[in-house]
Amino acid sequence: MIFFIIAAAIIAAATAYSLWALGKEHRIETTVHLDARANEVWAVLTDFPAYGEWNPFITEISGLLAEDERLDVLFLQGNGKTMRFKPRVLRVSPARQIRWLGKLGPGGLFDGEHYFVLEPQTDGTTVLTHGERFTGVLVPLMKSALADTEQGFASMNSALEGRLKLVGE
Repeated sequence: MIFFIIAAAIIAAATAYSLWALGKEHRIETTVHLDARANEVWAVLTDFPAYGEWNPFITEISGLLAEDERLDVLFLQGNGKTMRFKPRVLRVSPARQIRWLGKLGPGGLFDGEHYFVLEPQTDGTTVLTHGERFTGVLVPLMKSALADTEQGFASMNSALEGRLKLVGE
């Protein structure tokens, strides 16, 4: 009888935590003003074979950039280790946005919707919003690990600026 009471208490606590955690999300969002037209930024962002030449965060990416397709992405974590995942492409709007959804384990455990949103400016420049929205029951436990992710986005944005200057020459 005690076993069933303990098991019921554990199940109730796990259920309560899961319901609480599912309501939490963590968003990382960076913005950079690029001295290039949106189609030029798009050309660099979608030139997947060249990522290893310039991108310090996403070091490899391959696959068909089309909605409902899977990409193969390798990124460098803050601790120097790499992590590979295979996100599903959610949206592709040429020279406007790319969105994909990566999952750690089954859906709802730890999901990340990564996005690049390009906003053309009247002066011929582009504002890039680069971010990710994390959801799932593990999000509250992963917040410290996600701090490195923001630095990775910033380093990629900076490298993208450099790449655009190099390509524009």
